[in-house]
Amino acid sequence: ALKDFGHSLSYFENGKSFLDVGSWEHQYKLSIDLHDAAADAACALGAVSDVQKYSLSVLSHATSLEDKLNAMLAIVKSLRKSLALQEAKQWGVKFLQELGEEPCRIAGDPQLNSDISSMIKLIADVADESILNLKQSNDKKLVGIMKLYHEYFYIFQMVEPGMLFSVSHRMVQLSFERGLSEISPIAFAQFGVTALCMGNACGGYRMGSLALKLARNLGVPGLVSSIIAIVQPCVAWVSEPFRNIADSHQLGHTLGKQCGDESSSNLNNSWLELTNFLTGQDLTTISSEMHSIMREHRKNHTWCTYCIAFTYYLSVALIEGPDFRDSVGASDIPNQ
Repeated sequence: ALKDFGHSLSYFENGKSFLDVGSWEHQYKLSIDLHDAAADAACALGAVSDVQKYSLSVLSHATSLEDKLNAMLAIVKSLRKSLALQEAKQWGVKFLQELGEEPCRIAGDPQLNSDISSMIKLIADVADESILNLKQSNDKKLVGIMKLYHEYFYIFQMVEPGMLFSVSHRMVQLSFERGLSEISPIAFAQFGVTALCMGNACGGYRMGSLALKLARNLGVPGLVSSIIAIVQPCVAWVSEPFRNIADSHQLGHTLGKQCGDESSSNLNNSWLELTNFLTGQDLTTISSEMHSIMREHRKNHTWCTYCIAFTYYLSVALIEGPDFRDSVGASDIPNQ
């Protein structure tokens, strides 16, 4: 619960008050840990200014890139969650360059297209078992880079979708070249969507399936809800009936709630209702449920509100006709 994060933040602030004046020199590790923990708690609370206060203090005192990673991620994540997307993108660019990463490339770039095609072929030539047994990396810098790219993926969906191919390609490339990390399952799920968009539907579906298997192999069940929210609506239709996809979204909704991933849980719930509509359920019931979901998303400033609203109305218009008017009305839909 949010109040628990509030209590945690108070404890961390009290802990900081006991630090010596020269704590960054004499109690360096403790200072890093307390500031990082306070930034994480503030991020969960949506307190962006507090996140920046604690994280910028770490960035100004940390003596290694590895010690800066959590602060970098907290800044970008807090801005993304507050929908300050352009600012989040700017910080992300700065941090990834500091970590030695090249700028992302726009979709349609000839070299990017060539690199994506080569990666799709590489994956196609490697057996599932070999991918699932790729070496695992404990490199903190690699994990930090992957987590920043994961934030990038959410940001670019809203402000610069032309960069998504580049992000997903780089995440999978890092997984192959430097080893699997806890974020690699998400990388394969996202690259599966990229492969499908490049015309390789079967390859995209296979990567989505591999993503779920990797999450189990790597022991990161907390990612399953997020992976389902990517794979099922985007690539699963290649091979699975809509009823199976709806059941998967129900599972993703439940798993997200159990592991505290409220965003993925809500997203799966939205896709569940949309898929139920496509399987033939009564539109009146679906409409009421969708508007309830969108009200909740809007109240919580969820980043995907606009995508959900657009997809819902587009789906209804395609089946019922463009002149159809939703009986519930559009008062709950964002006006952007």
